[in-house]
Amino acid sequence: MREQRMARMKPKRVRLYVAEEQEIYREVYKSVLSHDILRAPFDLLKISANDDAHALAQGVSELKPDVLLVGTKRLQASLIEGLEQVRSDQPKMAIVLLLVFYDAEGIQSLRRIASKGQGGMALFLKQSLDRVEQLSGIILAASQGQVILDPALATFLFTEKAAYPFLTQLTTRESEILNLLAKGYTNAAIAHALYIDVKTVEHHINSMYGKLKAEADFDRKHPRVSAARLYLEATGELVPPVAPLQRFAPSQPQSWQGA
Repeated sequence: MREQRMARMKPKRVRLYVAEEQEIYREVYKSVLSHDILRAPFDLLKISANDDAHALAQGVSELKPDVLLVGTKRLQASLIEGLEQVRSDQPKMAIVLLLVFYDAEGIQSLRRIASKGQGGMALFLKQSLDRVEQLSGIILAASQGQVILDPALATFLFTEKAAYPFLTQLTTRESEILNLLAKGYTNAAIAHALYIDVKTVEHHINSMYGKLKAEADFDRKHPRVSAARLYLEATGELVPPVAPLQRFAPSQPQSWQGA
């Protein structure tokens, strides 16, 4: 009887398949996920690159993991198609997607994927994760059928049309710069973080200001502060004074059930 009770109390092992574009992350996952550093019930089935959508779909079909963890720099059309195929073939499998760069169109494609199947889904920016425990929590939540996302992506994923249309007009690089600007980074710090020249940062910021001037709340006297405020409101990290959006705590992933 005691052994039966202990068996019921023992957490279910999560079978995990990792497809990561960047080699350095593949090594990190191999070190962290396969040596019980997280003290989490993970069985690491395979770690591979995600550069071949067909191979990814085939590997998932053969191994049938509980969770597919995909890491990428940016959302390529081929990757989105591969995820759609995987979701169709394995509707109960959870998908965890970690990325660096994003755009509104790509995020909306992922919204459609999240609405299909019964499996959980998590979508986070790699730069939002500071601790291995965060990664463990995200994987476990997705394995339990939850759909969770990075607060910075909430506006794009929760609505068919972005509540702040100006964000869709920004290029990927401008979005990256605006994200850092809103966090208080100086131009020099932004250049260092993105490995680009300061003058390049200034060029992108001026272009971004030109696009934001159409916004009624944009203050031309204080463009940097205004741009940061608009971005924080759009991502839910700052409640606007009129018609407030739902506020998301930056330190907590936002749960979302249904599409």
